[in-house]
Amino acid sequence: MNKTYHLLTGLHFAVCTLAMIWPGALIANRIEPTVFGLPFLFFWYILWMLILFVGMWVAFVVRHGGGRHE
Repeated sequence: MNKTYHLLTGLHFAVCTLAMIWPGALIANRIEPTVFGLPFLFFWYILWMLILFVGMWVAFVVRHGGGRHE
């Protein structure tokens, strides 16, 4: 794979990780508002984990072509 692919994948992982720890957790560290009945901080973590999952899934499909290898 080319260097751009690796750079974008690493950047995506780094942004998602920083959003879940410092400084992202400082932004979201509050109880109100509640989203889907969850305090905002819990919703923040779940949202970033979903964004991380989708990004890694897209990276997998791009790298492996999305096909089955038998």
